[in-house]
This record gives sequence, C-alpha cells and structure tokens, in this order.
Amino acid sequence: MIKHLLFDMDNTLYSCTNKIDEAIGKRMIQFAADFLNTTYEHAKELRKTEKIKYGTTLQWLKLGYGFKDDDAYFNAVHPEYEINELEPDPNLRSFLLALNMPMTVLTNAPMMHAERVLKFFNIYDIFLGIFDISFHNGNGKPHPDCFYNTLKQVNKTVEETLFLDDYPHYLLGFKNIGGRIALIDEKNKYEDFAKEHSIPVLKTIYELPKLLETINN
Repeated sequence: MIKHLLFDMDNTLYSCTNKIDEAIGKRMIQFAADFLNTTYEHAKELRKTEKIKYGTTLQWLKLGYGFKDDDAYFNAVHPEYEINELEPDPNLRSFLLALNMPMTVLTNAPMMHAERVLKFFNIYDIFLGIFDISFHNGNGKPHPDCFYNTLKQVNKTVEETLFLDDYPHYLLGFKNIGGRIALIDEKNKYEDFAKEHSIPVLKTIYELPKLLETINN
C-alpha cells in the first residue's frame, strides 16, 4: 500500500517542455567547459559519458577533476533569471492537494533553486520536507543513503513510498533498496529502458491517480 509520495522536482512536478530544462543543461555544460578549459562540445561529450559514474554533474567535476567551489557552480547553473524560463501551471497545486497523501521533494539541485521553483508554482508549503543536494553532502540520488536519510527525516519508510523521477538511473537506485517507482517520461525518451526494467511510465504526474489506484487495489 502506497501511503507516501517522494517526488523529484525538475521535469517531474512540472513539464519538461519548459525552457528551463534545456537552459540548465546548457549552463552545466558551459560551466564544465570553462572549468576544464575545453570546448562546449567536448565538455558535452565528457559529461554524457562520465556523469553516470558520479550521479550528478557537480560530483563528476569534484571527484573526477578536483573542483571545489560548489557555490560558484550553483550560482552559474541556477541564476535568478531562471524563473523566467518556467511557465505557470494553475492546476498543479489543487491537483497535488487532491491526492490527499503525504508528499516529499527530493532533488539533486541546490535549495535556492528548489525554493525558487516550488514558490513559482505555489506548492512550496504542501510538502513534509524539501531535501536538496547539500542535505546529503553532495551524495544525492541514486545513493541509497540519500533515500534512507530523506525518509527518516519525514518518518516514512521505503515500503510505503512511491518515488517519481524523470531520470531512470535515479529510479533504479530506489528500486534497488526495495522501493516502488514510476518514471515521468513526457517525450518517450526512455521507453525501451522502462520496458527492460519493468518501470511504470507516466507522461506527466497528472496520470498518477490511475497508477495509485492500480497499485493500492
């Protein structure tokens, strides 16, 4: 029985069609290119092949190349103007509240970004907790302790939690510790991967009630 929802934030609680998705990726790659003193295209290829080893772009730069200034990275990737890259969703707050279930946010982004986005969508106040990459000392999703520590803080268990994310690698981290998962895949990017690993797929979170009904009945 699912009694608690654990949400990723970016491209999960809001549509990946927002401009912010592509913009964040470009800012990450440009930052890496500048730090590594290489071209944008080379940094893009390096990130594509190496990031999965570390979980996040920041951890890739820190552990792979000795980068140390987290704040500089966060400020470059998440400037204040990023809020202009989002489109309002007037139905989101009422939809989430209508689920009538405890909810928590777990993001590999910094808290300043999480607060900015959640307040933009007017849903900042509806969660049990909001946990960012700094809460986990950089070791975010898919590390097992990231999930365990988050759930401990809100007094929930793996067994009663459904974790929703748009990135399959993070979902498998939760599945590997016995959790239930669902992939948000609006553009069918991971259709084959989801089938291979038997991961339920939702186009958007607005399809969540049907999945919960299936799981809980």
